[in-house]
Amino acid sequence: MTGILIVGNGNTPSQSVFDHFVNSSVLILALDGAALTLAKHEIQPHVIIGDMDGLTSEQLDEFQSKGVQIVRNLDQETSDVSKGLTWSKQHHPGKHIDVIGIDGGRLDHQLAAFSALFECQSEARLHIDDWMVARVTNTPHKYQTTKGRNVSLIPFGKVTGVTLDGCKYPLEDERLTSGTRGIHNEALGEEISISCQQGDLLLLVRI
Repeated sequence: MTGILIVGNGNTPSQSVFDHFVNSSVLILALDGAALTLAKHEIQPHVIIGDMDGLTSEQLDEFQSKGVQIVRNLDQETSDVSKGLTWSKQHHPGKHIDVIGIDGGRLDHQLAAFSALFECQSEARLHIDDWMVARVTNTPHKYQTTKGRNVSLIPFGKVTGVTLDGCKYPLEDERLTSGTRGIHNEALGEEISISCQQGDLLLLVRI
């Protein structure tokens, strides 16, 4: 167990997928009311972070009595996902981060989860339905996949120096701009590699 699992208060994945992330994480961080979701699965988070509008004072006291760290962050300028990513980066730099429970619910909250990756300059991996979403950095990263799986790139504004290997339509030091050019690519094998030199670029891989 080496990574950090951040759990939002949206839809949770299937029990088997949920158990996989929980069992492979050394620290579980609940975003506000997501602590109650974990409790339903008989899982105790190590940390709860947020403005705590999703939990009563009695519930917070109960979690605290069990040794759960409560991080009350009343900043209304950032989302709970952003708060969780920032806290994790500050207190556990270099740790792998997975984020679940952010799909479903309000559309603006779901889109904000994508933006939080750029806001926090995070290398966390978001898991939404059967997709993995990550921010592309200027350091080449390898991602495990399966031959024939969908791979898509979503640029926000101008992105330069995009290099993508292991896909049907590879890229070499390409320039992308907001649009649809990068969607619906296809993995050729069990691994892809991607990087970009400058700009905000999302990688989406169907799991």
